[in-house]
Amino acid sequence: MTLKELQDKRATIHASMESILAKADANETPGVLTDEQDAEYNALDAQFDATETAIKRMEALANKKRTMAAVVDHNAGMVIPGETLDEDELDYSAMTPDDIVSNGPVIAKLPDRGFKGIGEFATLVYEAKGAVPMDPRFQMLAAITGMNQSTGSDGGFTVPPAFSTAIWDGLNTGADSLMSMTDNYTVEGDSLTFNANAETSRATGSRYGGVRAYWVAEAIAPTVSKVKFRQLKLEPHEIACLVPMTNKLLRNSQVAIEQYVERACIEEMNFIIGDSIVNGDGAGKPTGFVGASGTVSVAKEAGQAAATIEKENIDKMWSRNHARARSGAVWFINQDCEPALEKLSAVVGTGGVPVYLPAGGVTDTPNARLKGRPVMPIEYCATLGTVGDIALANLNYYAMGTQGTTETAISMHFRFDVAETMLRVSWAVDGQPWLASALTPFKGSNTLSPMVTLATRA
Repeated sequence: MTLKELQDKRATIHASMESILAKADANETPGVLTDEQDAEYNALDAQFDATETAIKRMEALANKKRTMAAVVDHNAGMVIPGETLDEDELDYSAMTPDDIVSNGPVIAKLPDRGFKGIGEFATLVYEAKGAVPMDPRFQMLAAITGMNQSTGSDGGFTVPPAFSTAIWDGLNTGADSLMSMTDNYTVEGDSLTFNANAETSRATGSRYGGVRAYWVAEAIAPTVSKVKFRQLKLEPHEIACLVPMTNKLLRNSQVAIEQYVERACIEEMNFIIGDSIVNGDGAGKPTGFVGASGTVSVAKEAGQAAATIEKENIDKMWSRNHARARSGAVWFINQDCEPALEKLSAVVGTGGVPVYLPAGGVTDTPNARLKGRPVMPIEYCATLGTVGDIALANLNYYAMGTQGTTETAISMHFRFDVAETMLRVSWAVDGQPWLASALTPFKGSNTLSPMVTLATRA
């Protein structure tokens, strides 16, 4: 018995069961089955369950058969969305749009949609211009995902999600990546709002924004106090990378295309995000910690020469970094600062000792410790002598929100006149320091922060 015949049988049995229940309403006791009706209903119920089981078994077997066909051919370098492995189905050009749509779910389960790599995908995009019939895999993508049109001239083509994932995986890696060092959250909607401590001072009466404890005598009530809150809101802003690829390169070097597109997009987006964590102005992008209201800026020394770093600068920056943030703090510097750091020394008796050297001595490279904390040269720091050239910051106190994953699309129409195909990668991120202002300590007047910079020395 075929699947269609089983489904028809199930429908007939169900109709008979409904008929018996309808007849029961005319009984002497409406709704109550007679013994004869009850026996007949139970028999039909058993037949219905048996038929339902047979249908599920047949559907499961058919799904396994389609999946096996797709996997076997995918391992051979292509995906055939059919239920069998007949030789005539190995020819994509012989497949009709109806065949694609009806069998598309098989391909849709594969993360790369049957393409061997982004190089093959981009090459076929180029070849699809004016091609009739078009490669059925493109039509399947449009029919299944709904992200694009089935006709190439109506718009771009959706890149299979396996390639989007490959690009996303790279954003959190690399020597200059700061994202992994931040306090990162996933933003499900348009924004994510946090309730935060409104404390700006550790002075008595200001901790937690105003709560206060008292020593009280017997039968004397303490003065009422309360905590205060503020809100921090993350609203991801879109960042996008548009990469042109000549059609000649697409035709002749699939490997070069894959390396170029992935590396260019990964490194550029990672660079812009990292720069915003340090220097962003908050206008359509994250707010950087340099110049932020919660960052402490240490003034230069009296008479200090331009474009220099003195030991006193380091000492004061360290003293203004909150003690609770020091264990995770990093010295971020521009490489221009390294010669100045190498010259630093501390006076000991009639001589001196180097300040910026690892325990192993000057021959160890890189010289990566200062006050016991790592020194990390990054491109985002300003040049020597400018605020931001050296910073002591714990990025665990920097909140960052990311929305979804990267969205990737490719089109040969945007730059058709100059024979270029365009890849567009976009994402949405936002970030800002947790502290809205530097903290006044319990004792003393010098404010403290997890982020400390050195003022311009001009």
